[in-house]
Amino acid sequence: MIKFKRILFPTDFSPAASHALDFAISLTLEHEATLHVVHVIEDIGFSSPFTLSAFPTTLEYHHGLEEKVRGELQKVISPQLKRQISVEEHLARGKPFVEIVRLARELKADLIVIPTHCKPGPKHTHLGSTSEPLVRKAPCPVLLIRHPEFEFVMP
Repeated sequence: MIKFKRILFPTDFSPAASHALDFAISLTLEHEATLHVVHVIEDIGFSSPFTLSAFPTTLEYHHGLEEKVRGELQKVISPQLKRQISVEEHLARGKPFVEIVRLARELKADLIVIPTHCKPGPKHTHLGSTSEPLVRKAPCPVLLIRHPEFEFVMP
């Protein structure tokens, strides 16, 4: 029988991520694993080549953003559930799929649970911009969870 000891759950705090979290929690409970919840703050340079000139950032801005995200990470798993399972929260900065792969290797994750799509938009109609490269490059199995309200569109 396959036993998962370390389950990695990347989140962008979207409804799709909340839905996938149910699966991650269930597997964590069933396997008595540690759940690693991670959020990646995407570097502004990845968003657009014009972003830096249009929106100058300061150290205070970055610090405030990190504090806000740390607060959100602490709320992903309820205090009651944290008494039942082992949870570790991680904050990374960079390109999301790159940082998730790096963390999966670093933590020796046995499984990654991620929604197929997070942020809505037509850019990736088959798989999300993070989940697609993650499936190809992850050092462990990846469980993709489709949100029930996401409509599959035939190419």
